[in-house]
Amino acid sequence: MSDKQTLPEKEVEWVARLAYISLTPDETKNYADDLSRVLDYIGELQKVDTSQTEETRQITGLKDIMAKDKVEPTVIDRETYLEQAPMQEQGFIKVKSVFNRE
Repeated sequence: MSDKQTLPEKEVEWVARLAYISLTPDETKNYADDLSRVLDYIGELQKVDTSQTEETRQITGLKDIMAKDKVEPTVIDRETYLEQAPMQEQGFIKVKSVFNRE
C-alpha cells in the first residue's frame, strides 16, 4: 500500500509525555513503527463500505442492572478520616496534584 506513513517520533514523545511515560530512543522508534501500523489498519477499515450494515449496539442479550444508590450512615467520623490522611489542609484531605509535574 503506497499511502502508508510513519508516525513522527516527536508525536510518540508527545503522547508519552501526556501519559507520563518515559521512553528510550529505541522504544520511541518501536512505538512509532507499531502505532503507524495501527493507524494504517484503521485507515483500511475506514475504506470499508458499511452503509448497508445494520447498526449493532449489543450482541449478547445481556442487560445492565443498576442498583439504586443507598445512603447509609458511616461508622467513622470525619475527624478520624482526617487523622488517617497523609496530608490535610483546612479540614480537607490534601492530595498531590495530577496536573503539575513538580
